Amino acid sequence: MFLPSTPGKFKDKSITMHRQFYRCFASTSTMFLWALFLVALTAAYLSFQSFVDSGSRYFSTAWGGIQWEKQVRASAQIRRHNGVSVLVTGAAGFVGTHVSLALKKRGDGVVGLDNFNSYYDPSLKRDRRNLLNSQNIFVVEGDINDARMLAKLFEIVAFTHVMHLAAQAGVRYAMENPQSYVHSNIAGLLRIWPKRKSPIFRIGSD
Repeated sequence: MFLPSTPGKFKDKSITMHRQFYRCFASTSTMFLWALFLVALTAAYLSFQSFVDSGSRYFSTAWGGIQWEKQVRASAQIRRHNGVSVLVTGAAGFVGTHVSLALKKRGDGVVGLDNFNSYYDPSLKRDRRNLLNSQNIFVVEGDINDARMLAKLFEIVAFTHVMHLAAQAGVRYAMENPQSYVHSNIAGLLRIWPKRKSPIFRIGSD
């Protein structure tokens, strides 16, 4: 076995090896800490982005407030003798829009409700909402499965009737996403059916 000619050289080589090992360990630890920092930073960013997205969705479909209540009351105002006040679900759909306009034209109070989902182009529904707004029909953006929102609507207005037209249409899509149909067509109907003693009519959906 090879040994250095003097003890000093062996000692120097040992110290050098220790220094190299320490530097490598320190470098690895530093890289590990930086990696942890980057992971934490990424997680924080994703959490913040999720919060912002959730907040945006919430505020885009927010309901409530004094101005909102005024719009609901004004839209539900009856303007004919023996008129009725009607909550029209699915009001931004093709059928719902025409039903709402017909009821308003004869002097009934009408408040619309629609979730403006993306099953088909939401811009069509928003155009219909603009048409309804021009005829003083307020359309609430919300889900019929939102129990708190429904309770608030019936608290503000004693609706005499509910025209229930909100539903997920299209049989083929039910094979791909049956849960959306359960949510809209079954759970939604069961949610709104026992809300009040008002007659509930359901003549179809679009």
